[in-house]
Amino acid sequence: MTIRYFRFILIFIFAILSCNLSAQNNEELQLSDENNQEEMIGDSFSDEFDEFNENTDEFTEYVGEEVPVVEAPVSYNRAFWAIAILIFTILAGILVKFKATRNLRAVFLLLSIVFLGFYRGGPGVISSFQNTYLFFVGLDNNWQAIILFLGLIPITYFFGRVFCGWLCYLGALQEFLYIGRIKIFQTEKAQKIMRIIRYVVLGILIIQLSFTQTILWNKIGPFRVAFNLFSPNITGYVLLGILLITSLFIYRPFCKAICPVGLLLGLITKIPGASIIGINDSCSGCKTCNTSCKINAITRDDKVSKLDNQECIMCGDCLSDCKTDSNNIYRKLKQHYDKIKLKSDK
Repeated sequence: MTIRYFRFILIFIFAILSCNLSAQNNEELQLSDENNQEEMIGDSFSDEFDEFNENTDEFTEYVGEEVPVVEAPVSYNRAFWAIAILIFTILAGILVKFKATRNLRAVFLLLSIVFLGFYRGGPGVISSFQNTYLFFVGLDNNWQAIILFLGLIPITYFFGRVFCGWLCYLGALQEFLYIGRIKIFQTEKAQKIMRIIRYVVLGILIIQLSFTQTILWNKIGPFRVAFNLFSPNITGYVLLGILLITSLFIYRPFCKAICPVGLLLGLITKIPGASIIGINDSCSGCKTCNTSCKINAITRDDKVSKLDNQECIMCGDCLSDCKTDSNNIYRKLKQHYDKIKLKSDK
């Protein structure tokens, strides 16, 4: 099963949800006409906005100096989903090691869209990071809000950025929409520019969290609009439109140029002992791995493939496509440096 087949399933899911939402909105408008139309419409939008905030992002609970009271069953339910995501991320980290099970990645991505995206409304890893930051700067917060991000740190160390490549419903949505490449975004220079943009976005996000001590990201996040088919403001719809259009021609544009969590998880691969993919001495110098790497973690430099593990999302495509088994998963240990070419990691 490939991404191409699942793309049609995703479009079908979008169509069904859009029809259901349209029918639901029609019923609400009919009820509002029977009563005070102006008051009911205001209440309707208010309720929809409240539901959008509270239920569509399971890990965004901190909104200011006051922490809303959450019933224990709801909190533990959120913790259950966070732990489940971490468990499946570990499972994916095991499956990517074997050629026979790497094709299951498409299934993981589809299930993440269905359950984490549409069904749960998105247990956001970016929101989990923001809650974690606010917690470490001394603000009160619920521990359920930070499980996901903190749990991904050791998992990424031992298995690589497998969450990004297998479980992230944000990346999955972009991947299913992708239909072809624009060459200008494949160069090594383009990769560096997009990484710089991510550093800038991360810096702005940190400054915003430090000064406002509130999570504002979710008010305009395009993914929340995509999975909930609603935005409380026009900005959300505009950003969603940009995301959908760019995803058609750029592989995971949000992941490459915006996502702060992907940037932070990529930095973990720089730590000694981290799990990485390396190109060993049996490499014939062909372009197979470079062509198969859609995320452009592998670039060509003087007829030599150069792999940047900070960008690698452990999709496993380069491992499966290599005819000489030159690409393998290693631990970033000193004894491996004599056997693998890791120019970008030294």
